[in-house]
Amino acid sequence: MNNFKIGTFRATALVASNMIGSGVLLAPALLAPYGYATTIIGWIITTIGALSLALVFSQLANWIPNSGGPYIYVRNVFGNFLGFQMAWGYWISSWCGSISLLIGTLQYISIFYPNFANNQLYSIIFGLGIILLFTYINMKGIKETTSASIIILIIKVIPLLLIAFVGIFFIKNFDIFSFQNIKLSSLNNMSCILLWSFIGLESATIPSDNVNNPERTIPASTITGVLITAAVYIFGTIAIFGILSESELVSSPAPYVDAARKIAGNYGEIFMIVTGIAGLVGSLNGWIMIQGQVPYSAAKEGLFPKIFLKVNKNNVPVGVIISSILMGIVFILSYQESITQHLKLLIDVSVLAMLLPYFYSVVAYIYLSVTQKKQFSLLKKIFFSIIGLTAILYSFIAIISAGQEMVFICFIIFLISVPFYGFVKWNKK
Repeated sequence: MNNFKIGTFRATALVASNMIGSGVLLAPALLAPYGYATTIIGWIITTIGALSLALVFSQLANWIPNSGGPYIYVRNVFGNFLGFQMAWGYWISSWCGSISLLIGTLQYISIFYPNFANNQLYSIIFGLGIILLFTYINMKGIKETTSASIIILIIKVIPLLLIAFVGIFFIKNFDIFSFQNIKLSSLNNMSCILLWSFIGLESATIPSDNVNNPERTIPASTITGVLITAAVYIFGTIAIFGILSESELVSSPAPYVDAARKIAGNYGEIFMIVTGIAGLVGSLNGWIMIQGQVPYSAAKEGLFPKIFLKVNKNNVPVGVIISSILMGIVFILSYQESITQHLKLLIDVSVLAMLLPYFYSVVAYIYLSVTQKKQFSLLKKIFFSIIGLTAILYSFIAIISAGQEMVFICFIIFLISVPFYGFVKWNKK
């Protein structure tokens, strides 16, 4: 699509920036009721699952070196219909995830500036302005998009790492390290929140045609991005739970801000507020790019309407604009008084709609591992089997943990895709 090629550093920034969003700032408060020990175990299990998925996508990118990520892998193995459904689900998920980032940002702002965030007109103007800003950056080209991802990642990660590592010296609540009150039964309830924090790990596979030396760059950036994200989450959790008391943490709407205040006073609080808002908003940059890339890849195979094949003078798909318009409409419709409920619903839908493409991608990975087994050494066969088994178990458990209501909503989302697929097929004739 573009002569410019993404290197390892830019690809890693894209992966990590897409993952580190509302999850890191809101997760400590959402997970506080489950306790420190259960939360840490949850993060470790989720990191193992995320790494297994990262390894799966890294290998799939080598076997099927085309842009499109989960969509293209599933289509190559299982055919057009399932491939289309995966593109549909991924596209819908990226919408919901992007809108939840906007609503999460407004919820975060409302903690400090309630008069602004509670004004529906101001909030809608702010949200649409952010969509317009990052749509404009994306339309300038993939170089500009990934450059913005680097800047955004630096803005996000530095304060979070400072809290994580400097905060260790401010820990007062050492009782958290006892690991006495582990509630393994709570892991199911935590699963969507935990996995939400890693959604986007496959980001480098989506524009693989624009990646320099993808056989090496995609695996390196994907795994590095997951490890950076996991380090931010786990060390941040240790610091936050140690600095704030249990009652403070449970009642805190912004644990990182409260921790920053205890470490560096008012200056630390202001610094964390500003960088937090910038980090939340900035995650939209990479997701808006993906919202154009996925339907473009599907349209190349005749599985999405031809309009998504159009590109501007910078070779950026016009699907970026179409997706942004649709996202803006859904954002306006979803921004009601009960924004917390909308935020939780959007996160759950986004995670579950993404989990099915993940699950089918893992099945495709296992299929290719088996059918190409003659090419692999015994050590590689064992490695592929362990990774595939871990990833498919993790994906399956995460899906069934979402609950009947969310599975039903996701079923409806994918059911709606069937007449849309029929329309696209009919339109090709």
